[in-house]
Amino acid sequence: TADGAKARSYLRDRRLPMSVQQQFGLGYAPASRNALKEFLGGKGIEKEKIEACGLVVFGPDIPLSYDRFRDRIMFPITDARERVIAFGGRALSPDVPAKYLNSPETELFSKSFVLYNYAQARKAVERGGSLIIAEGYMDVIALSAAGFGNAVAPLGTALTEAQLELAWRVGGEPVLCFDGDEAGLRAAYRSIDTAFAGLKPGKSLRFALLPEGEDPDDLIGRAGPEAFSEVLQSARPMADMLWTRETGSGTYDTPERRAELERQIQAIVKQIADDSVRRHYEQDMRDRLSSFFGASEQPQKKAFGGYGKDQQHRNGPSRGQGSQKRFAVSDSLMNSALVRRRANLPPLREAALIV
Repeated sequence: TADGAKARSYLRDRRLPMSVQQQFGLGYAPASRNALKEFLGGKGIEKEKIEACGLVVFGPDIPLSYDRFRDRIMFPITDARERVIAFGGRALSPDVPAKYLNSPETELFSKSFVLYNYAQARKAVERGGSLIIAEGYMDVIALSAAGFGNAVAPLGTALTEAQLELAWRVGGEPVLCFDGDEAGLRAAYRSIDTAFAGLKPGKSLRFALLPEGEDPDDLIGRAGPEAFSEVLQSARPMADMLWTRETGSGTYDTPERRAELERQIQAIVKQIADDSVRRHYEQDMRDRLSSFFGASEQPQKKAFGGYGKDQQHRNGPSRGQGSQKRFAVSDSLMNSALVRRRANLPPLREAALIV
């Protein structure tokens, strides 16, 4: 309709063809307080049912209920059986306080237990590939338009344990794909805490960090689907992300600081409920700590009380030369093109010089 012209214009600007818009059932809620309420009422839908589904805002302090979604592009949210259970709306006006708005919690919908596009992505994974967990609706839709139909997203919140269990039902190692900014990195680190206790043999996460300042749509628009495929192929295992998080902002130049790092990592690893996975994480972290604290400087001695074999740090020894200090690799260096394209990090001296 004419009312939906600006919504169609926005979707064209996002390079979403009509076929993709129809696939995801995208629509538009007009800038009216009563359009949906009156339409449903005209179909004989009872007021109580409209309220129970969260389609209107109502309450004892609201004399007259009104449409919850106004002047927004609409995203139907479905359950695992592809039944619509809620909606999300993206505001077209820059003046509203909430850019994205979801249906409220109802008998049908609890956002912590739902992944957007889950039913369709599960079918795509069955045809090959891993589940991709992106950050939002538009990321999922843009990825699907580019040929990555195996993407889902949480609904405006950090990934929950229930959502992670849904993802693990589809495959053992979903790939979390986050924007290449500080907020994206924080989201990736929070996901480690969410997943850690539930790790089991064959069940983990991998992390694909996009170039700084870009989301999937930006990257695909600039460099094509092949560039996103490269990001997926370079996804890092959870152990690497944990190590980077715990060491990425510290200087470990005293025994006390090194002991505190060891204590902190040990406390995190103890959260893993599965004995076998916990044992392997303990060994992996001992090896990293041993190399990080001493192997590169004392090749003939076993560092850290005899833990592990002398080896080059699998993430690159991060040591200050001549100062006897241990430096961690920064987040920005970890997310640089130089590092993301290598299976193993170069020594910090060389990487810093090149970057």
